[in-house]
Amino acid sequence: MRAVLLGRSVDIAAVGAGAAPRAAAPFKWVGAVPMDANADSLGKIPVAVSTDAFFGGAALVGGADALVVATPPATRAAARALVDCAARRGLRVFMAERGEDGVFAVRPMALSDVIGPRSGDLDGARAGVPVAGKRVLVTGGAGSIGGELVRRIAALGPAHIAVIDNSEFNLFTIEQDLRAAPGVFTRAIRYCDIRDGEAVRRLVLAERPDIVFHAAAMKHVPIVEQNPCEGVLTNVLGARNVADAVERTHAHLVFVSTDKAVNPANVMGTTKRLMEIYFQALDRAAPPGGPRRLVARLGNVLGSAGSVAPLFERQIAQGGPVTITDPEVSRYFITIGQAADFLLEAAAVGLASDDVRGAAHVLEMGDPIRIQDLADDMIRLAGLKPGRDIDVRHIGLRRGEKLREELIADDEEEAGTASPGVSVALSPVPPVAEAARRLDRIIAAAQSGADDAVRVLARDLAASAPPVRAVAG
Repeated sequence: MRAVLLGRSVDIAAVGAGAAPRAAAPFKWVGAVPMDANADSLGKIPVAVSTDAFFGGAALVGGADALVVATPPATRAAARALVDCAARRGLRVFMAERGEDGVFAVRPMALSDVIGPRSGDLDGARAGVPVAGKRVLVTGGAGSIGGELVRRIAALGPAHIAVIDNSEFNLFTIEQDLRAAPGVFTRAIRYCDIRDGEAVRRLVLAERPDIVFHAAAMKHVPIVEQNPCEGVLTNVLGARNVADAVERTHAHLVFVSTDKAVNPANVMGTTKRLMEIYFQALDRAAPPGGPRRLVARLGNVLGSAGSVAPLFERQIAQGGPVTITDPEVSRYFITIGQAADFLLEAAAVGLASDDVRGAAHVLEMGDPIRIQDLADDMIRLAGLKPGRDIDVRHIGLRRGEKLREELIADDEEEAGTASPGVSVALSPVPPVAEAARRLDRIIAAAQSGADDAVRVLARDLAASAPPVRAVAG
């Protein structure tokens, strides 16, 4: 593959394919105009062009079919613009990154390079505080987000990790990962359906956690719309079972929520909003210095099971078409790794101070991205052109889907930034007893199998503003 370099000059002997140190450069380099006229070109890959000149249309390509970026774009928007500009010139984009050993590895530019918060937006050092030396329990800990969270925790020096999940295969996979993880900690792999309150209670009491991350959930809007009772039994009854079990301990609890809980327009979003309110009410009712009940609100997690990115990847690999519900649909996106880092950061922020209780911790994810633009970016990252090599087809919004998601609800108040990359939203929250009565109503309907009644209750509960209660200081 013939390539030009964009950005700083790098040692040609130190550029490899990422497989072995000092491997031969995987590209035949073309172009010979160094950014620095005094640079020693011997043993160097000449820098073909500056970023400004590249965007300005400089005639630099000289038969190349790849662009290797040695200086990362300053923003995600700049990265997307670079991919778009390169694609229009028929160039596939790669990244040259220096590893800890000083070796440059060349890899294809990934979706995580062009969307989501940049690495470093969160405080990595603080993220380990809630779990280092602690007994940690993760529900849904063998799923996409929960599994990545477990792997992150394993690297942060926990005393013990307990994983609860209802997928035998996923539990087997995460156990292999934990066996291979460095560090010294004990582990427990627990098969359990969180709908079984007695089983959850036994496991939580047996594991004696210091902190619990509740990630188990039904998360796909169309599936929950078709199966509203099942969605409530997992997302409401199951989450309440976990909360009730943890109440018997002195453990902290982090509830993994979603932007679909904000002004919810579907059953899944309503189930998450109901549990946000319940956990916030519990957090505000606890005595000063007591265990925390924290809410961490995520956007769309790219790469998680059933998410849009793997679907687009399969469709692109098959030659298209890529299917999009509506050209104006936009979403906030983060990667699985960014989601796991945020959950740890939210826990660290929440546990560090008792000043604000009963809040939602929200990851600052930048501007929402149109799904149309996401599809176009993924097609370009594959070295193809949207509309020419891969068709894009619009199929219409599905039941319960919104054109745009939000991060802060209409009845919430932003209370500033809790730490770099994390903001806090305060909700009007009822007393615990009132929040519990709301859960009782929709759980009873779900247990009776009344799908239509659950849909009506979800709509009514989402529309009713809870009584305001002052935030404990």
